[in-house]
Amino acid sequence: METKDYMEKLFYPKSIAMIGAADKRIWQILGIKERNYEGDFYLVSRNDEEIKGTKCLQDISELPDEIDHVIIAVNRRKLKATINQCIRKKFHTLHLFTAGGSEYDEEGVEIEREVHEIIKNSDIRAIGTNCMGIYSPEGKVSYAPIFSEKVGSVAFVSHSGDLTTQFVVRVNHYGVYFSKAASIGNSVDLKISDFIEYFNSDEKTEIISVYFEGFTRFDDQEGRRLWKALKQNTKPLLFLRGGTTLQGKRAAASHTGTIASDDRIWDSVYKQTSALKVDSFDELVDTTMAFNYCKNLYPTSKTLILIGWSGGKAVLSTDQVVRLGIDVPEIREPTRSKMQEMISIGSVKNPLDLPWISREAKYPRICKLAISEDYVGGAILETGAPDTFDERFERNFENIVKIAEFAKKRKPFLISLPHSRFHRQREKYKNRLIQIGIPVFPSLIRAAKAFLNLYKYQKRFF
Repeated sequence: METKDYMEKLFYPKSIAMIGAADKRIWQILGIKERNYEGDFYLVSRNDEEIKGTKCLQDISELPDEIDHVIIAVNRRKLKATINQCIRKKFHTLHLFTAGGSEYDEEGVEIEREVHEIIKNSDIRAIGTNCMGIYSPEGKVSYAPIFSEKVGSVAFVSHSGDLTTQFVVRVNHYGVYFSKAASIGNSVDLKISDFIEYFNSDEKTEIISVYFEGFTRFDDQEGRRLWKALKQNTKPLLFLRGGTTLQGKRAAASHTGTIASDDRIWDSVYKQTSALKVDSFDELVDTTMAFNYCKNLYPTSKTLILIGWSGGKAVLSTDQVVRLGIDVPEIREPTRSKMQEMISIGSVKNPLDLPWISREAKYPRICKLAISEDYVGGAILETGAPDTFDERFERNFENIVKIAEFAKKRKPFLISLPHSRFHRQREKYKNRLIQIGIPVFPSLIRAAKAFLNLYKYQKRFF
C-alpha cells in the first residue's frame, strides 16, 4: 500500500478501534462519538464493560481484521506485544498514544527502537509514540471534542500534542478551519516529511503549517526526505522549529526524544526550499490566518497604510512596523491633497489619524484613496471594542466594511482589535468581522508581521 493510501486510512477511516480505552481518556472517545462518526467503532478495555454507550471488548482477538485505524493506549512494556497482535490482525494504521519512550529514559529508547523495527518489517504504518493523534473534520475524527466540525483548507502536522491542541483552538477562534491535522509525537514510523508530501498532493489542503522539533534517532535518511518534501512542495508552507537554543534542544529531547540539528543547515533549507520560516507560536497562528484570509492576494510591495485611532499610538505603531523592515510611506501627491480637502482635523500623511470622522461617509472614501496607491502593498486598520453596540458604533462598523470590501479585492486588509476590559463586546465585534471575511489580529504589530510574511512569500515564489 502506498503512503498516500495509508494517509487516507488515517484521515478518513471506515473503521476505528481503541485498545486500552478508559474513562480517564474520555476525550478521545467523545472526539469520535460526538461527531456522528459513520464507520465501525470498537473499544477494547479490560476494566470497563461499556463506555459512553459503546460496549467494550475484552481482548484484541475479539476485533475484526483489517481495521483502518487503531489507537493504542497501553503501558509501554505491553506496546510491542500489542503491535504484533495488530499486525497479525492486518490492521492498517496505528496511533501510538503510549508515552515513556525516547523522551523518558534509555529503556524507552530501546522500546522505541524495537517498535521501529517491528513496524518497518510489516505492512502497518503508525504515528507516535507519545502523541495525541488525528483531527479530520471531514472524516469525522478528532482526538479532542473541542475542535471545530467545520471543514477548511489548512493542514497542520506537529511533533507536539499540546501545541497542536492550542494551534487548532486558537485559529478556530479566529475563523480559520482545517482540512486535517496530526500530532505525531516521537515519529517512530511516519515522519513530518510524509505528511508534507501528502498535504502537498491533497486537493482539499491549500495551506500547510508545521511545528518541528528534530529528527528521530531511528532513521538517518529523514533529513534528505524532509529536504525533498520541502523542495517539491508547491503550497504556502509555514515552518516553526523548536529547539533552536541549547536549552531548547534539551527540552526537545525530553519532550519528543528528537535530535536537533545545526542552525546553519536550516538557514540553507529556508533559502532553497518552500519553507517559510516563522519564529514563534503567535507568528505561526497569525501567518496561517493571513494566508487563509488573503488567498492569492500577496502584496507586491513591502509598504503599509496604517489607519488608527490615536495620534500617539500611531507614532509608536509606526516605529514598531518600520523596525520590522516595512515601509510606512507618506501619501504622495496629488492623492494627498484630495484626501486633505475632505478633513479639517487629523492627518492623512500615513498613518491616517482620522478618529473624528470614522462614522462619516467621507471616512471610507479617504481610506480607499490611500489604499489605491500603486506603491501601497496593503493596509492595517486598528479599531477598538465598544462599550455598547449603539448607532454610533454601527455607522463606524459599516464604514470599516466598506473599506474592507474595497481593499480585499486588491490588497491584504487586516484588522487590529486589541484586547480590552470589554471582553464580551470584543468577542462579538471580532465574530462580526470574521463572518464577513475580515481577518482580525490582537495587535497591530502581529498583523504587520503576518503581512510581512505574505510579502516574503510573494517575493520568493512569484
